[in-house]
Amino acid sequence: MDKEGLKNFLSKKVTKKDIHGALEYIFESSLFKKKIFLGIIIFFSIAHFVVRNYEHFSFWDIDAPSFYTAAEGVLRDINIYDHNAFQDLANELFGRSQTVYPYLYWPVLAQFFTPFTLLDYKSYFDVLLVINFLLSFCCFFLIYKLLELQKNQNNITLMFLFIAFSWNRPLIDTFQLGQINILVLTLILLALWLLKKDKEFLSSFFLCLAVYFKIYPVLFLFLFMLQKRYRYVIYTAVNGVLVFLLSVSIFSFKPWESFIRMGLNNFLFGKKSEFFFDFNAQWGNVSVNGFLSQLFIQLGLPRSLVMPVFLILIGLTILIFRKKIVQIIRCRDINFGASVVIILSLVLSTISWSHHYVIMIYPLAFFLNRISTEKRYAYLPLFILLALPILKHPWAGGFPFFQIIMLSAVLILFLMIKFQLGSKENKHLSSA
Repeated sequence: MDKEGLKNFLSKKVTKKDIHGALEYIFESSLFKKKIFLGIIIFFSIAHFVVRNYEHFSFWDIDAPSFYTAAEGVLRDINIYDHNAFQDLANELFGRSQTVYPYLYWPVLAQFFTPFTLLDYKSYFDVLLVINFLLSFCCFFLIYKLLELQKNQNNITLMFLFIAFSWNRPLIDTFQLGQINILVLTLILLALWLLKKDKEFLSSFFLCLAVYFKIYPVLFLFLFMLQKRYRYVIYTAVNGVLVFLLSVSIFSFKPWESFIRMGLNNFLFGKKSEFFFDFNAQWGNVSVNGFLSQLFIQLGLPRSLVMPVFLILIGLTILIFRKKIVQIIRCRDINFGASVVIILSLVLSTISWSHHYVIMIYPLAFFLNRISTEKRYAYLPLFILLALPILKHPWAGGFPFFQIIMLSAVLILFLMIKFQLGSKENKHLSSA
């Protein structure tokens, strides 16, 4: 290429059509359809997953002792929601030198963990880690089935899933902490898969369990109510009552009474315990509430203003985007609705730690699959830019830099909604 030709090449205006054409050429190439390339991605992803996570067998889990202590407390008829009683039991089980965080979940989760108390704590950590490994593969399989990836002409989304599970910081943190995020995600995905197969009662049972383990899946019921899936909501309520009665019949009502008292103190009577109040403002709380709490501390504003401002923001968002919200509710695509709910559960939660963002695997895979199948590759650069901080979020920076994971999730949500509601085929929208 001569000097004049190079000058013309460099001065050529690059249009959106050119970028889309280049991306389409890359991702529609035969490379992404070849099994050998998929095999290479699978091999290195699995190898990295095993090597990277094997070391967790030698770590002290941070959150897992809380579940173990709560389970032991239930068996001993100790008030697991009394901070002092809980800490005394933790000191007896693990020694005073180990930090064991307070238990804030429903009694059902503590009761679910009671069989683990038959193990010594080292064996308990190892078994819980293996279970999390197995549940990760279950999540992978359920996402594969929900998105019907076997019908795809290329392997882009499938490759992404292998990479997302292997190089996923929130997932690694979940393993290291001994958390239950993968268990809850598995229950949600299983419920959605059964719902897709029109097995509503069984689906509602697993969603009910997910709610009893962590409260955020209850947002699915709000969506189903707005979509007038009343039978499903009734089934979930019935299953909820049955699980509650089983819990009371086996372990008595006392754990529930203590839980209700703790909840009333924390949310209504203003008697928040110190650890509960501080969790909201910790820099690791990457939710809108956490962002506002940290911002108000930086600006020297009263923390009591955080919740009113938060509610005002929610109200303004609903008012401004009310027409879009109606369209979202009318959309009958289970994967789209579930993806919206999952992202909202993270950003609107009172407390969302970075490891909670492991559940973003599902919305990210759904969005990428839609981009790939509809060949709307212009969305890809921004998708990649926003997905990276979620999958490989930084541990450094403090406020406000650590909040990039929450900001990325919010932008992914808006981008996904724009994509879905702007679909030319409009196949996934129907009247309520």
